[in-house]
This record gives sequence, structure tokens and C-alpha cells, in this order.
Amino acid sequence: MRQWVGRKQKMAKITSWKDKKARVFGELVAILGEENVSENLAVRAGYRLAGRLSPLGKPPKIVALPRTVEHVQQIVKLANKENVSILPICGGSSTRSSDADILLDMMMMDKILKIDPENSYVLVEPGVTFAHLDPILRKLNYVIPRGSNPMTVSAAGNLAVNRSVDNNFSGRRGDQALGVEVVLFDGTILRTGLAALGTDYWQYSSKEVPDLKGIFMNAATHAPILGIITKAAIRIWPAMEARAVPIAGFEEFENTFKYCKVLVDAGIVDQTTIWNWVLVGMTDRRAGERGGQDDLDFLNYRMKAGYTEPYRGLRTYYAMASCRGFKEQVEVYEKLCERIAREQGGKVLSEEELQNTIPHCAKLVRLWWKDYNFGDQKEKAQHMWSIGGEGQADSWYIQGWVDDLIKVEKVFAPRLMEKYGFLAAPLICRVYETGQGGHLRYVPGSDVLDDFQIKRHAKIRKEMNDWVKENFPNVQPTSGSMHIDTFPNPMIDVLNKIRDVLDPNHIGYKAGEARLEPEVEDEEKATGTAAATA
Repeated sequence: MRQWVGRKQKMAKITSWKDKKARVFGELVAILGEENVSENLAVRAGYRLAGRLSPLGKPPKIVALPRTVEHVQQIVKLANKENVSILPICGGSSTRSSDADILLDMMMMDKILKIDPENSYVLVEPGVTFAHLDPILRKLNYVIPRGSNPMTVSAAGNLAVNRSVDNNFSGRRGDQALGVEVVLFDGTILRTGLAALGTDYWQYSSKEVPDLKGIFMNAATHAPILGIITKAAIRIWPAMEARAVPIAGFEEFENTFKYCKVLVDAGIVDQTTIWNWVLVGMTDRRAGERGGQDDLDFLNYRMKAGYTEPYRGLRTYYAMASCRGFKEQVEVYEKLCERIAREQGGKVLSEEELQNTIPHCAKLVRLWWKDYNFGDQKEKAQHMWSIGGEGQADSWYIQGWVDDLIKVEKVFAPRLMEKYGFLAAPLICRVYETGQGGHLRYVPGSDVLDDFQIKRHAKIRKEMNDWVKENFPNVQPTSGSMHIDTFPNPMIDVLNKIRDVLDPNHIGYKAGEARLEPEVEDEEKATGTAAATA
């Protein structure tokens, strides 16, 4: 009898969940219209990925597409009333899981609210993509620092929510967001920096008010979500009258990284980026659409080559630096790059050497960072980087001080090859703002046809990350499912206390806190057992 009562209670709980979900869905339709709300599994499944090459998780229960700030405020009030969780996302933002009760896809909020060349910023909603913004800015001889991001993703998502350091001006300023507008979880609208005082002045540095924007950024990735970003003020930069992209070749990574640091420290360049021979070789062959035997020869060589054994004619490492300014300035910058490369044991490659060895790669890099002409070339590059002979490509970041990263680089890729049998991995590196550290970005391939392979790959990634943390305590691997709440330090305690104040009902999504329905397995067991007993 007691067992039957327990089953009845479980069935009643399932019915209650279903009723609640139907009620929430109906209220969302009333707010947004039925064309902007879906509980269709085919739609929801499209939001399952938790970042690049993370195991497929559960889909959200409901997908909703707000179009206005008022919509977001109404949904926040609904979530509080019904005690359900919300996860906001936009194109290119990164989430560690996606099984929220309500997933807010912010890409329908796609207005460019202001373009202000005089004060070098734009004010945009989360749905504005680089493809939308870039052509408008180019007509004004300005550029937005989109870095390695595809044209199709959100400018705010990458430069304000994710706070990406992979941007075209990372050597001058890593953080490209001046401020954000946020809907808090009680429906209040907050603007950060001096814009909080009711002005349209998005300056974040002031002795009058603290800069709060940081606690709302990167929220979907590693920290509690403390609000929903609905606008972002982002820097834009003048393209100037002259630009250049010197490409230098080196045989040692230490010399390459130090060359880049000197350039950034001196304020000569907007950004530097280092590519190893693997990435340069892949890019040159695919950008030129050579295919055929040449591509096969490169792939076959890479199958057995050591990490520092470049393919014929290639340097081991390449450093690309982009500079802009007045014509006379840029001429001096190019000469300085030649001098500093020599002093660091490398060489700025002549046009003849580039054309004889990596003509297509050089053309592509100049198209991006000299002409600021991305077009469809970035998407083509993303594709060709993802088919380097071993399937899909992952992306593993390691951040730290320059000297520490040099030590890591000597042993990381060789260990990945020797212990786990990976091919020599492509490598991209940057030195950050005014020389304050940088990152290594390995792009190892992975044959990930199903969840089992993805989980295997994620296990290797975690083991490598743990090994790095154990042996290099001053660097931080940031790829994969790293959560800051796993760290034994006061930061997560502070953030959770802030969450308790700003979001007392904890409607801001946190992994594992979905509330609209039980596990599918439990529902099937409960309904099956009850039917059998009846």
C-alpha cells in the first residue's frame, strides 16, 4: 500500500510539472507571439551543444525569442512567478550546458542603436552580427575588432558577453566593451559605468562610480548569471590611411613570443599572432584550393612529423603583426619590425620568400588584417581549419605570463602526441594588452562522431589541463568545462552572495537547476510501473 501511495505521489508530481510547463508556455506565447516560442524537440535539440566539442547535454524545455527589452523584463517576471530558470544566449556566446527551463535566444534583438565615429563606439543589441555591422563601419573607414570570430556571430556576444581577447586590437586593449545594459532578475534595468547616471556617456573608468560590467560578462560560461545583457557599447577603431602586416619567420617559439611582446610593449602594432607550421601549412594549401597531391603530401608528412619538424620550405613559427597609422608612421613601424625580428633571431620575410612558400596564407592574412576585408574568407578558413585530416578541430586555451607560456609550449604538444597519439597540433598565440601576458591556443583534431567520442576527447582535454595546472601553477587552462565554482577561493563565494541578493529565486540558469519537468527516465519508469500495478 505504501509503495502504491509513493507511485501516486510521483505521478501527481509529474502531472504538476506538465501543467506548469503548459502554463509557462502559454504565458510566453502571450508575451512574444506563438511564432517566437517553441517546445518542439527538433528546435530545442538545436541548442544542445555546451560549447565546442562538449558532450551533448539535454535541450532546454522551451526556446523563446524576445525582440525588445520589455519582452525580457516580462519574461523575468514570469520566471520569478513560476520559479523557473532562464538562460540567455546569442550567436557565438559560450555556455557550459543548456538544459534551462527557458532558453532566451537574443538574436532577434538586432538593432544597431548608435554608430558614433567621433567618440569611437557603437551601441548594439545582442543580435547584431559582425556581418551586419562591418560593412557599415567600413564605409566610415572604421573597423570593429572581430578577431578570429566568424562574420555570422554576435558582436556583443563575443566582445561584451564573452569578452573575447581574440580581437584585432588585443595588443592595445583586450577588453573592447565600454559598458552594457542589463536586465536584472527583478526586472530592473541597469547600465554600467557613467551611463548608470542616466547619461549616454559610456565611459567605464571614473572615480564617481565603480565599473560593474565585469560581473555580468562571461556569465554564461563559468560564473553565476547575474543579469541579461540587452545592449553593449563596443569600441570601434579608425582604419587610418596606411596599414601593413609584416610576417616574420622563426625557428624557436621563445624568440617568436618575445618578438611579439617587444612589439606590443612598444606600442608599434595593434595585435600580434603566432601560427606554427602546421596551421600555416594547412591554411596555405586550403586557401589556395590546391588540393590534389600537394595537399596529400602535406597531410601524409604531418601524420608522422614531430611538432617542431616543419614541412619542406616552411619556418617552424610565423609571427604576423598588424599596424596602421599615417603613411610615414607605418613605414617606420615596418622597419622596426625588421630590426626587432633580427634581434630576436628571426626575419621579416620578403615578398619573394612569401610568394615562394606561403602565398595563399599571406594573402589571406593581409586581406583580414591589412584590408579589413573579411567577406566569406573567414568562413572558408573556419572550414579548412576544421578538416585538417583528422575530423573536427577543438580549441584549447592556456593563459598566463609570457615566460610561463614559453615553458608550457616546450612540452605541451609533444606530450599530447606521445601520451595520446595526437598529430602535431595547430597552434595560435597572442600577447595581450600592452604585453600583459597572453595565451597559447592549441587546435587539436578529434574524430567525434558521437557522444562517446566527444566524452573521450573531453577526458583527454581535462587530463591535459590538470597536468598543466599541476606542473605550471601560474598558468590557467581555460578550455572545456572549467567552472570557477570548482576553485577553492573566495571569488565564487562573493559571486554567490551577489547572486543571492540580485537573484533571490535563482532564476538565472545554473547547470542542473532546471525545474520544469523530471528526468525522462523517471517519468517513463513512473508511468510504466503505475500502469503495470493498475
